Amino acid sequence: MEKILIKINLSAFPAELHKYLKNTTIYDSSCGENSQVLYSDLGYYIKIAPKGSLEREATITDYFYDSGIGAELIKYISADKDYMVTRPAPGQDATHYLDNPHKLCETLAASMKYLHSLPMDNIILSPSMEYYKSDNVLICDTYIHGDFCLPNIMLEDYSFKAFIDVGLAGAGDRHIDIFWCIWSLWFNLKTDKYTDYFLDLYGRENIDMTKLKYIAIKEDKV
Repeated sequence: MEKILIKINLSAFPAELHKYLKNTTIYDSSCGENSQVLYSDLGYYIKIAPKGSLEREATITDYFYDSGIGAELIKYISADKDYMVTRPAPGQDATHYLDNPHKLCETLAASMKYLHSLPMDNIILSPSMEYYKSDNVLICDTYIHGDFCLPNIMLEDYSFKAFIDVGLAGAGDRHIDIFWCIWSLWFNLKTDKYTDYFLDLYGRENIDMTKLKYIAIKEDKV
């Protein structure tokens, strides 16, 4: 994740956040259009978004951490805006592990299968599922990440460490995660030669290719 050195006006932030931002070096590591992510070299990420928009993500982040597969949530504040403070997840994101695509696919498939095996009790609907549910093609029967792309999977020496950016996680259809993973492999590796390998690792018996094609069409990525 790229970090750009910046200066901030401390008074523009709620007082509760000052201890994470004061007397430290601050970097901007944003990668989305609707939020800003700051990194304090005290060892914190501070995500900033419109008021009310991070409450769900904070709850999901806490769940992932308690499950041993996510970053630690330190604080969530809803004031003039929403602020979410987390510790960095261990490892580096999967875009740093492109030298061995076969091993990368093996780790991604194993981590996805584990996520998809989590219990569905009291799980709220993934916002990703909201986008598709009116078409009655996908089925809400799996705990999904919702944006299963390489930058959101943290690895260490090709071993899975954590999921990050889990704001779209929740109950949904496994094919959403499968689609975005194979799309992200193609995007980062500049080839689709590993698509079949990943699908074989995940388990063809659990994949409906017509659903993957439907999502590709819906996302205009055919």
